[in-house]
Amino acid sequence: MIAVSAVLLSAAAWLVSRSGRLEADRRVEEVVGAIAAGRIDEADRLVQDWLGQAPDDPEALAWASRVALAADRPLEAADFARRAQQRGLDRSELRDVEGIALVRAGKPAEAEPLLRAHLAESDRPEPMAAQALAEAGLATFRLGTARDALARWRRDAPNDPRPWMLEAEVAERVGDPPETIAGHYREALRRDPERDEARSRLADALRLAGRHDEAAREYRKYLDRNPDDADALASAGLNELARGRVDEAERLLTGALERAPNDLDALKGIARLLQQTGRIEEALSRFEQAAEVEPGDAEIAYQRSLLLARLGRREEAERMRKRSEELRAEADEIARIRDELVRDPNKVDLQYEAARWLIEHGHVEEGLRWAEKALQALPGHRPTCLLLAEHYEAAGQADLASYYRWQADPPDDESAPASR
Repeated sequence: MIAVSAVLLSAAAWLVSRSGRLEADRRVEEVVGAIAAGRIDEADRLVQDWLGQAPDDPEALAWASRVALAADRPLEAADFARRAQQRGLDRSELRDVEGIALVRAGKPAEAEPLLRAHLAESDRPEPMAAQALAEAGLATFRLGTARDALARWRRDAPNDPRPWMLEAEVAERVGDPPETIAGHYREALRRDPERDEARSRLADALRLAGRHDEAAREYRKYLDRNPDDADALASAGLNELARGRVDEAERLLTGALERAPNDLDALKGIARLLQQTGRIEEALSRFEQAAEVEPGDAEIAYQRSLLLARLGRREEAERMRKRSEELRAEADEIARIRDELVRDPNKVDLQYEAARWLIEHGHVEEGLRWAEKALQALPGHRPTCLLLAEHYEAAGQADLASYYRWQADPPDDESAPASR
């Protein structure tokens, strides 16, 4: 009888444990489904209900952490994760939370291995982890990683338009045909017909693909909802110009400039229209205005050379033609660097070249980001340190300039000063 009682007690304990596990699995499935469908408020309610019944359950705390991240409450997410670990949850169980937090903190390289490992071991829908890994891949130019993560994100959240938007961004970076890019935006709109950004970018992709009538329809739909968007007015005007509808093109381009007088596409578009309709001096004036906005545009310089020649200003035209060739060579250089970075995103010398080109051509913030990437990959990389020293010296920040010169040539018998 004692033996039978022990067996029965053991069986009862197993049934209770099994029942608890089934209940936990049910809760997890509900929370995962709500997150995958983008119903974050519902997921929040579900985990709060779970915690109300089991406030010290480490699994419930872990899922509360994930939902807080989905709701963009990082401090709350960190607190739930800390409490889950205090109640016995292994840190490895929260790799996705840690990886997502690192991506949002601007540390994609550190996040990638955590997110990769988490997704490799999980069969359930993991849209947040897949999204974070895709963003990490984009941030580090690891576009193969980004595309793999986007495929997982689309599988795990089939009704979410956002992975299709990011897929289009990757396609643009690697130079896929405009028709392919347009297809990605169409998929996003299938899932959210009112996503205006997808509509605008679809119209742009169709215009670049030469499908101007289709593009015109998409621009009209977008502008019906966003009539004061100067960029869209300019793009729609360029599309009408390509269709040969000069009056409509002028109306749209003029409307863009009324809202944004320095919109580069609108300036170039109206200059091209004036050029085509024989208003040469007006066209030259508009191209000169565009050159003030973007001095490094080779096409603007070339068109100015043509117009100057038509006006009989031969010497100026020749100087401008030579300038356009110099600018085209510079543009070819950054295109080469970009293409090589796509193939080998972790090469420090390429990261340095990108930083140098961008800083020298006025794109300082982006150039500094590439310099930081190079120094994260190879601390003390001499060319990058000297580049930053020269930049901060010119900016009047002598302490930072001195620090980076020190980093470039540290004394052999001393350690480098603490990073600022």
